[in-house]
Order: sequence, then C-alpha cells, then structure tokens
Amino acid sequence: MKNTLFLIMLILLAAARPALGYEIMVVKSGNETPMAQVVRAFSAKLVHILPSSGVKSIEPHQFREIDISDNPIKSAVEHRIRQAGPDLILALGRDALLSVRDIGDIPILFLLVVAPEVIIEDRDNITGINLDIPAKLQFDELARLLPQVRRIGVIYNTAHSAMDIQQARRNCPDLQFIALNAQSTREVPALLDELNSRVDLIWLLPDHIVTNPQILQSYFLFSFKNKVPVLAFSEKYLKSGAAIVVTFDLEDMGEQAAGMAARILLGAPVSAMPRMDISRVKTLVNPTVAKKLQLDITGKIPR
Repeated sequence: MKNTLFLIMLILLAAARPALGYEIMVVKSGNETPMAQVVRAFSAKLVHILPSSGVKSIEPHQFREIDISDNPIKSAVEHRIRQAGPDLILALGRDALLSVRDIGDIPILFLLVVAPEVIIEDRDNITGINLDIPAKLQFDELARLLPQVRRIGVIYNTAHSAMDIQQARRNCPDLQFIALNAQSTREVPALLDELNSRVDLIWLLPDHIVTNPQILQSYFLFSFKNKVPVLAFSEKYLKSGAAIVVTFDLEDMGEQAAGMAARILLGAPVSAMPRMDISRVKTLVNPTVAKKLQLDITGKIPR
C-alpha cells in the first residue's frame, strides 16, 4: 500500500512540474520562401502535438537557425551544433543535409532534398520526407484536368530516374509512357525531337541530368512549337512555360515532418522510421500557356 501511494505521489509531482521544451536546430541555406513556409508549418504543428496529452504547462520549444550561406564551412557548422546540443536537427535542402550528415549522435530530419539517398547512404540517424512526388498523385490530377491525355513523353537518366518510370507504369496502367534515356544533358534536345507527334504531354522529372538550366528551355520551346503541354513538379516552372504543375504542399510537408519529429523526440529510433513520401499535392495551371496551347481543361482550375 505504501509503495502504491509513493508511486502516485511521484506521478502527481511530475505532472505538477512544467515539462521541458525540446531544442530544434534548423539548418538551411539562404532565406528562400519555401523554407520559411515549411519551418512555420513545422513549428506550429510540433507545438500542437507535444505534449500530445497530459501536462499543459510545457515550456516553449527552442528553435535555433544556422544559415550555411553565411558560413558554408562544414566544420564550423558542426561546431555550432555541438555547442548548442539540440535534441533534433531539421536540415532544409541539399547543402544543409551535406553539412550535417556526419553528425551521428543527433537525430536528423531532412526536407526539400532531391535524391537524399546519395547523401545519407547507410546512416541510421537520418530520415525525412522524399521530395519526389508519387506518380499516381501527379497523374490523378492530370486525369482530372486533361482526361484526354494518354501518351506521356518523358526523358530520364537511368541512374537517377529509372524507378520513377517503373512506378508510373505500374501505378498508371491506363497511360502509355514513351520514355527515352539521356546519358548526358546535351542529348535532351535531340530526344525531344524524337517525341514529336508521338506524345500528348511531356512529363518533367526532378532529375538534374534532364532538367539542367542550360537545356530546360528546350522543353518549353518544344511545347509551344508542337502544342504539347509540359507537366512539371515545381511552381517555378510555371513562369518558364509549364502548362500544369503538380507540386508538394509546403504546409502539409511541414506538418508531416512535425509528426515524424514528435515520434523521434518521444523516443522512437530513427533507424526504425523510414523516409516518407509526400502525402498531399498542390496543383497549379498557367492559364496563359493553356490558352496558347489550346488546351481543353475540363476540371476546375485551382487558384
């Protein structure tokens, strides 16, 4: 009986004390708008989740930032993180992840990184959200807006995007994918010419071989010349000439990452938490391009 009363007293005392907030180190490169949006959504959701029940008098979580564009020296970044001793590192972008990947004793959660597997290799303290948008989500949106599209042209590099092509063919059996492999950037314009009269749409992949800035305009020149729309993965391509963009929802991504962070901070091993795919997308249409290409968009155009 005495032991039971003692245990109850300990629980009550623990509940009466303010819970300590967690320290999150945000590592980023520059002050780009997407990064700021993700951090706002992440921090707001994390405060809502933790504590998920019980103590309401939790101290605020501490968010510190390191902008590696101010000092890109890797050792300096690591030193600042070691001094702060955070509970979790939130790495935003490829350069940020590269700067912290050798820190093995602090959980690292990454966002906005293309091809993260090349960077993290076999490290078991790193996880995050894949930047690739599942093909099914993209083409479900395409079917809503342009149901007449059936033949999809795509240029890809085997080393970087072969899995994207396989996934698309597996999950979208009603579509025909005419996929041409580019071993180097300079092959892309000629491969686009091969797709002339064979496709209803060009699918732009997040593959740095085939979307190199030096040849990116080739896609949009092909699009206007042949009246074939380009489906892209990032909002920035709307101004360049993409007709439709199916991209990641930054707010949802931040909230999704906060859920992962909460589990890690509460003790879940990072090694048991695989990288996640984006759960929600945002669809944008360039009405000027759609009009020039004489597209018959049947679905409601998102705003």
